[in-house]
Amino acid sequence: QYMITTVKAVVSTQSTGARVFVAVNGIIFGVTTFFNQAMAYAAFQRLFLGFGIASILRLSQRVGATPTELNMAAIKQYMITTVLEDSAHYVLFAFNFYGYKPTTIVGMVPTLYCTMQAASFLLNMLKDCTSPSWSTMKAQLSKVRENQQKLLRVVATGEIFIMPLVILQLFTGQSGSILTPLVYYQFLMLRYMSRRNPYVRNAFSELRLATVQLVYKPACPGIIRSIVMKVISLIERLSPITYQPAN
Repeated sequence: QYMITTVKAVVSTQSTGARVFVAVNGIIFGVTTFFNQAMAYAAFQRLFLGFGIASILRLSQRVGATPTELNMAAIKQYMITTVLEDSAHYVLFAFNFYGYKPTTIVGMVPTLYCTMQAASFLLNMLKDCTSPSWSTMKAQLSKVRENQQKLLRVVATGEIFIMPLVILQLFTGQSGSILTPLVYYQFLMLRYMSRRNPYVRNAFSELRLATVQLVYKPACPGIIRSIVMKVISLIERLSPITYQPAN
């Protein structure tokens, strides 16, 4: 039991370290993208490498490294549980965009996500620290945690808008391959079905409502309204069935 607890603590520390690494490289990418493209590209690749490692470590915490039993039923259940985990979704996200052309909105998602998680962990570490020298950092970390729901909504909205972006970049020849939007569509479906994080579903609903209200204003031309409603109908048909937990 002691060994298991120790291993879990080590994995948790490594996962947090990887998230801090992602957050730092996200900031470096955001700053250097305006004046040093080579440095921004290197930071972008480190960001996604770190995000992939952090997601794998978090996934091992959630479901374990291997099934509890070596039989088909246990392995099948283990695979289903793994696929449903948010961390597995972000492993797919990380490796889909590793090597991708640096794009602000793509880099924003893992940066904000890891910043929130690292801030919560660091705040818990510093809660018993009464030294005045740490008060400023604790105040900033508290602000991040207090605004966590708002930041999660920003992340979810960003994940949605990346889909048309990668399609546009594919057809304009700017970046990516045909696999990038296909893999990303699978990622977005998994995020939509997430059991623990409803923010993508909520963001889709809010965007749909706002768009419908906009196109039904008298000033909107009928042809634009018709096209937009057809696009909304297509998106709804492509939407997966959401997971309903058992009572």
